[in-house]
Amino acid sequence: MNGPRDDFLLYPAIDLVAGRAVRLLHGQFDQILTNELDDALERARRVWEAGSRALHVIDLDAARSGEPAEPNRGLVRAIAAAKPPTGLLQVGGGLRSAAAVDRLIADGVDRVLIGTMAFREPELLDALIAHHGAAIAVAIDSRGGSVRIAGWQEDAGVPVAEAARELVDRGVRHLLVTGIDRDGSLAGPDLALLEGVLAAVAGGRAGVIAAGGVTTAGDVRNARALGCAGAVVGRALLDDPDLLAELLAAAA
Repeated sequence: MNGPRDDFLLYPAIDLVAGRAVRLLHGQFDQILTNELDDALERARRVWEAGSRALHVIDLDAARSGEPAEPNRGLVRAIAAAKPPTGLLQVGGGLRSAAAVDRLIADGVDRVLIGTMAFREPELLDALIAHHGAAIAVAIDSRGGSVRIAGWQEDAGVPVAEAARELVDRGVRHLLVTGIDRDGSLAGPDLALLEGVLAAVAGGRAGVIAAGGVTTAGDVRNARALGCAGAVVGRALLDDPDLLAELLAAAA
């Protein structure tokens, strides 16, 4: 059984669409959620100033088009430049090539999150891990116990636990596990899903980051108690920016 990790991190999330900070409900582009603070750089600065040690940024335009582009790429560079020396910036969305990954790391990103590419081109994943090591993380997006790819539109045809084992065997050291139906729902994370992945990679071979539905301090504590290495929180902070301090305290 996995126990609580001392290195647990809270990952406040910023999703980028056309240079703005937004959230999508269940990953649907026709259900964009926002508030008055859609300035992504200012939001990132507030996260760092609140004492967060990590930040999770997803380029949703790139996830849809398959290629990072302006203005979002410039925003990522600016967010990286604003990062404190001990901060960890994790970025993903639409990464389909080694060159795109290399550019993000050159731009100051600490950890690059890939999804579809890891399942469609495992040889490329191997090459990225050989070159960048623990700076590569893989997203496992789950619906009904199966991995979804291509912006959650396609079934990868592999069970989540099996995918987690195979990825860790290939050298992946960070897994971001999302219960799609919990994403943006404020319903709490899918604890059964997380337990299954943690069991599949038992022994501390990889850090499992919980995503989808994380809303309260209790959700953060539950994820940590399971043995997760972190939790991503997005819509909850969009609805209540003052919640961040409470969630950071729960993660400490």
